[in-house]
Amino acid sequence: MTDIAAVVQGFGGARPLDGLDDSWTWSTGRMFSYALALTTDKAHAVQINVKGELDTGMAVSVLSYAREHSPQVLSAAPFAVLEGWTPPPQSQAHFDVVAATIPAVHRYHELKHPELNEVTYAVFPAYRCEFSGRETQSEAEDRFDRMLEVADLARLATPWLRMRYDNPRTRGGSVGTELGLAWPDKLITELRNLENSEGAWIDFENFQNKQRRAFWQDGLRLAAGDDSRSVDMTELIGYAQQFLFKGVDDES
Repeated sequence: MTDIAAVVQGFGGARPLDGLDDSWTWSTGRMFSYALALTTDKAHAVQINVKGELDTGMAVSVLSYAREHSPQVLSAAPFAVLEGWTPPPQSQAHFDVVAATIPAVHRYHELKHPELNEVTYAVFPAYRCEFSGRETQSEAEDRFDRMLEVADLARLATPWLRMRYDNPRTRGGSVGTELGLAWPDKLITELRNLENSEGAWIDFENFQNKQRRAFWQDGLRLAAGDDSRSVDMTELIGYAQQFLFKGVDDES
């Protein structure tokens, strides 16, 4: 079994993290700070990476909550979403969950300490709308590496979104029949491009794994399943933002 404490205490500048037992922090100059804590079984660890100086209150809050929910963290597939957490009041952050991901996704220690990497789970403050619960490992890697900026404690939400589209007027469209990961700004741009584009359509999916179709057929329309209704562009954009960031309670 990997002696996690011995490995971490060997890092340059590593010291105990104030406010949480069996935890340590270290940094690489002013660029990044790190904090790691043992899980309840002492055989695994949870780690938070932060841009700049460590926010000790946030780090302790995230790590302790992840430790309390160790079984969920260790069963991440490939993400775990720990609801019921709120940021420390002094942080002024708006995150609403703690998220975790598996060693094969974060790869924090893969090169220098592979034995530590295998037992360490990345944890970070996040937003519920960023996770569908059905991500493939490839999608999780793409989200974690490219889209979520998990070390930025001032970041805004980047909602889970998969989409596909075709627009004969602009000659824009996706490749293949599957929905693919996309940025919310891309969806908003393509929704606006539907205007007066006969035969154009967009399928989009949110974190609740619910899908909608927006299309132009003698006017702008929004469909949920087989039912569609006429909408104007302002209503459609507002609906799409609510759909991505907050979700929907029914099929409206």
